[in-house]
Amino acid sequence: MLQYNWSEIIKHIETGDYMKKITFLVLHLGYGGIETATINTANSLCDKYDIEIMSFYNLDNNQAKKLNSKIRVKYLYNGNPNKEEFLKSLHNHKIINTLKEGIKASKILLKKRIKVIKYIKNCKSDYIVSTRCEFSTLLSKHGNNNTVKIAQEHRYHNNDKKYINRVKNKYNNIDYLFALTKCLYNDYKEFLKNNKHTKVELVPNMLYEIPKYNSKLDKKNIITISRLDYGKKNDDIIKSFSKIKESNWKLYIIGDGKEFNKLKKLIDDLNLNNKVILTGYKNKEEINKYMLDSSLFLMASITEGLPMVLLEAMSYGIPCIAYEVPSGVNDIIEDGRNGYIIKNRNEIEYIKRIEEVINDSKLRNKLGTNAKEKSKEFSKEKIVKIWENILK
Repeated sequence: MLQYNWSEIIKHIETGDYMKKITFLVLHLGYGGIETATINTANSLCDKYDIEIMSFYNLDNNQAKKLNSKIRVKYLYNGNPNKEEFLKSLHNHKIINTLKEGIKASKILLKKRIKVIKYIKNCKSDYIVSTRCEFSTLLSKHGNNNTVKIAQEHRYHNNDKKYINRVKNKYNNIDYLFALTKCLYNDYKEFLKNNKHTKVELVPNMLYEIPKYNSKLDKKNIITISRLDYGKKNDDIIKSFSKIKESNWKLYIIGDGKEFNKLKKLIDDLNLNNKVILTGYKNKEEINKYMLDSSLFLMASITEGLPMVLLEAMSYGIPCIAYEVPSGVNDIIEDGRNGYIIKNRNEIEYIKRIEEVINDSKLRNKLGTNAKEKSKEFSKEKIVKIWENILK
């Protein structure tokens, strides 16, 4: 039978050196906004809390950022998701391959559900933070009553009735719901108005560090960073770039994804091979160099939560131009002060603002200085205080 030295345990608690344990539930730690935000948070809290990350998929060779050595990671599944293979087979009308990949995907999903439920039931952490809706519903249903259960909602709901009903009806035992933006905070308060148990808190993503050095904004480089998928609308950025009058600037698109070849063809068709560069995946150190050499950041997403890449660009003193979306962009860009928000996906206005920024160095520097100041509102120190006030 285990013997506990209760006097020592009480002493640790009284002196404040007893570390409470936080477990983060993530799909994977590969390159992406949710993954970057989770790693930033874990790294920022690990000096005062015992941090564990439960990652379903193991994508270590493509990890978003480096984890502090104090943090433990557990993987529930050694394989990779086969979404790309399934979609490729479907697109190429390969019926047998589609069926095979479909069966494989179903098995993976079932295995994922079973493994996550088992993990949640056996987890004895003081706090469990779920980073995805599918995990949050399982956490609400199967989580230990002695554990504080937190749902961290990184996505915009897009008025998806199925998703909203999940939040309304299946978050009954979630203790806290963390909303990233003011818009999402108000929406989730409304969704959960009949839920007397779950408390909604405004907890933005954080910048783990504010760079010491800024871009000098003197190089004729425009940058955008994202997954190359439909929702990021990198094709719109390329088309708009092809229409600007200034001919000496270059556009760097950093990231990888299923639209890589489609974007490459678009670049070829517009004869922009010498001006638009698809860099593919780049690690954090490489991205830092691109940031320091860039003078403008563009975003054209049709939906966002709280876009980390905008915050990161602004932390280098880079002005940003983005299309307005229901959530996220308005929390970061102050139109005309540190960048521009383009309403109603007005491409003429988008191009006009790009031309203004690249042709006016004084405007560029003014926007960049204000961008740097705005980024400090999302500093590690400020956001960690919010976490600590809730977790105390």
